[in-house]
Amino acid sequence: MLNKSSQTLVFITLLTLLISLADGRLALAEPKGDESIFKYKKELVITDQQETNLRNIITKIQDMLKKKTEELNQHRAGLNKMLEDKADLTKIKEKLRTIARIQAEATYEDIASIRAIETELTAIQMTQWRGMQDKFRKSQEKTQTAAPTQKEVTP
Repeated sequence: MLNKSSQTLVFITLLTLLISLADGRLALAEPKGDESIFKYKKELVITDQQETNLRNIITKIQDMLKKKTEELNQHRAGLNKMLEDKADLTKIKEKLRTIARIQAEATYEDIASIRAIETELTAIQMTQWRGMQDKFRKSQEKTQTAAPTQKEVTP
């Protein structure tokens, strides 16, 4: 049987995977600091048709993520109940496999959406967008890692 720390580890692992999936997908539409690709439509020369197609791809992946999150939450609650009730290990293993299957499906959809986005944008647009993302990430890292400065105290 899994003890409390093992249960926590299972939960953290599942949550980490889900967050990493979300970060990869949503970075195009809703990155931190309002750095959406649509904010740079002119610089990237994104056509109206491309914007429509990208928004459709993003909406589809966000909807799928919401559905998979709800499914995972239900199965995690079921797993937690099984652990509390000291259920049969075979049933726990089956529940873990169900959770893993849902995660695999979400990962596959994530890969498919990334490829759809890469197909939608030209090579030049992708290169420019990746450069913008790198620049934004570096600026975020600098602001997050910079030590706070002390203000001078005047008597």
